[in-house]
Amino acid sequence: MPGPTTRGSTPRRLALRLALGAALLAGTPADAGAQASSAADQVIEGAKKIGKGVEETAKGIGKTVTEGAKEAAKRAEGAGKQAKPTVDRLHDSAKGFGEAIWAAMKSVGRALERFLTGK
Repeated sequence: MPGPTTRGSTPRRLALRLALGAALLAGTPADAGAQASSAADQVIEGAKKIGKGVEETAKGIGKTVTEGAKEAAKRAEGAGKQAKPTVDRLHDSAKGFGEAIWAAMKSVGRALERFLTGK
């Protein structure tokens, strides 16, 4: 069984609880209105701070996206410069292949002309 020195049961704590309860009950309706107005002001200020936080977050995201796009452009430019020699070689090879086919077609045309005309 708890004795008088157990936590929460001392006369001093009981008196403190009673005084606190009386102070809460002694509040007037004017005090409640002032407290409500103060609370509403706090809500408005908090909402403004949240709005600023959202604004700052959006700006931060925008900067991140912008910087990311710049970095991607730099990398793409670098990749384009690295790929240029390969592309040039491929172009030259394709051009050489096309010219070889054109030369073969002309040769076949001349051979047919000689065959049909007897020249």
